[in-house]
Amino acid sequence: MSLIKDIKYTRHAKNRMRSHKITNAEIESALKEPDFIDVTSAGRMNGWKKVAEKYLRVTYKQESDKILVITAVKKKKGWR
Repeated sequence: MSLIKDIKYTRHAKNRMRSHKITNAEIESALKEPDFIDVTSAGRMNGWKKVAEKYLRVTYKQESDKILVITAVKKKKGWR
């Protein structure tokens, strides 16, 4: 993704970020330069990024004027 739009977070995403200690910089990194992207059946996208010893999964939806981050979580296993 070359140009990053405004990023908006759902309340669920903010709560997940707080509980999993995920920073805004990590979210932006996963959106700008993901290691892997998969598309869900609902039209959402999962951007995966290796962070330290875990994998960050950011579920988001691209809208015309912004990117809506739906949830974010750090997992032990990645997209493989």
